[in-house]
Amino acid sequence: MQLICHYDVSDFARWRSAFDKDAGSRREAGLTVLQVWRDADDPGHAITLMSVNDRDRAKAWLARSDALSSDDGGTVTATRAYFVETE
Repeated sequence: MQLICHYDVSDFARWRSAFDKDAGSRREAGLTVLQVWRDADDPGHAITLMSVNDRDRAKAWLARSDALSSDDGGTVTATRAYFVETE
């Protein structure tokens, strides 16, 4: 199972730095980052793909108030997250 997260950000570089610093909490939640993308047509849109080791822990990580913003200092303006499975 994977987790795809979409982030609307006002400053991609600042968001990416905060995202990278949050690696420990993702690891504790059983998440492994597979890819990080910046939308080629919209630099304010970031997308991550993560492998999910434990869905319940991943859901708890998502429920954490700053999980998707990664304590980014206010650069994240909206987020969406989807659990997906390969068919």
